[in-house]
Amino acid sequence: MRTSLIFITILIGLSSCDKKVEADLNFYGSPEQRMSDSLEFVRNRLVGAPNGWKGGFATGLKGGYGFYFTFKENQEVEMLSDFSNETAQVPSLSTYRVSPLFSPTLVFDTYNYISLMYDPVPGVANGKAGEGFQSDIEFLYERSNRDTLFFKGKKYEHPFFLVEATAQEKQLFVNDGINAFKNAFAADYNDAFVFPYIGDPINRLSISIDNGTKNVSFSYIDGTGDIDSSTTSSFFYTPSEVHLANFVPFNGKSIKSFILFDGKVKLIYTDGSLEDLLTQSTPLFSIESAFAYNKTYKRITGDDAIPGVTADVHIFDRVGELFTASGRNITSMYFGFTNSTTATFYIDYTSGSTRYIASATYDYRREGNTLFVKRASNNGNWSSRSTQVKPVNDILGDGSDERELVIDWVSSADNSVKFPIIGISPVHDRGNLIYGRLGE
Repeated sequence: MRTSLIFITILIGLSSCDKKVEADLNFYGSPEQRMSDSLEFVRNRLVGAPNGWKGGFATGLKGGYGFYFTFKENQEVEMLSDFSNETAQVPSLSTYRVSPLFSPTLVFDTYNYISLMYDPVPGVANGKAGEGFQSDIEFLYERSNRDTLFFKGKKYEHPFFLVEATAQEKQLFVNDGINAFKNAFAADYNDAFVFPYIGDPINRLSISIDNGTKNVSFSYIDGTGDIDSSTTSSFFYTPSEVHLANFVPFNGKSIKSFILFDGKVKLIYTDGSLEDLLTQSTPLFSIESAFAYNKTYKRITGDDAIPGVTADVHIFDRVGELFTASGRNITSMYFGFTNSTTATFYIDYTSGSTRYIASATYDYRREGNTLFVKRASNNGNWSSRSTQVKPVNDILGDGSDERELVIDWVSSADNSVKFPIIGISPVHDRGNLIYGRLGE
């Protein structure tokens, strides 16, 4: 494992993005002159960084993504990305421009790694039809400081920042540093933690780093073990850290990233201070305090497969397989509580370039973690896709009778899974299982 000194050295550069010293853009003269000056400033900054730029952004649907850029005077840009192992190793060469739209706008105008998150065709990068990952290829310039440029996506408005890389960081990026850190972090994190947290018994913060979705879920737990509130931040990898796309407050400070230091996984705040992650073998909150129509989490989501779960029938997985076999692709799927008496099984899918919704509604009553459901209605697509939704009907019923189900935590034998898994199964057939991530 590479030494912690390298990781801390690299972090010093990125921490400077928290300083808010505005660049002097010469706000004088006509609007045309000010725009011209701003365009020149951004262009010169982009090509003037001798060791390139590092940065990243969140997407609306698929977590966060990090990049390393070298902008050239001929309007070519070379980049690496943590999108995949390959994109972290093989540079992409494309073109860019800085255009005068509402403000100076950085536009990636030929296909590259940023385009993957933007691509509206589901078969390219597994994005949503017509929306991709809800990400941009045009970024409006907002402000700058000594070594950082701040942008915002033109359509989806996700913040995008670029920080000047050091010579050492450049060498790590171009020598497969993203993959090296990702593997080292996963090894230490997976071995040491089950359900991580920080804080004390009166005020704890539950932390779930989910590599499948590239999101980190944070739940603020009070002294009784109930969830007071929750938030989620996307993240991306650099050669030194798991970097949050949006900083998260705790005890008067803001959490910025997770690093490896002295052979341990630590949390780092924006002020540079470090804190050890703690762990326990069970979730920090109970099902009753977390999962209900009036609680933080109202859904069990099936958008991404979870490895290591044992079941006779994996309902979400099986439904996905049947839709795929019919030439259709599911982009979103969940079971959730609509209110105190109504629940829904929802499937968002595409056939070709057309989007469809198949859904069924259930009347339910709940006694602790026992659930009684009876289907009340379904839409036409549910009926027309009867073969594909049969696994759901087998467990939740077709409306002819009431079904008794049990809500419980589900375990995974895969030690890379470090987030709570919740499941619903028939009381007399616990191997027939709807399980997934908690969703809001």
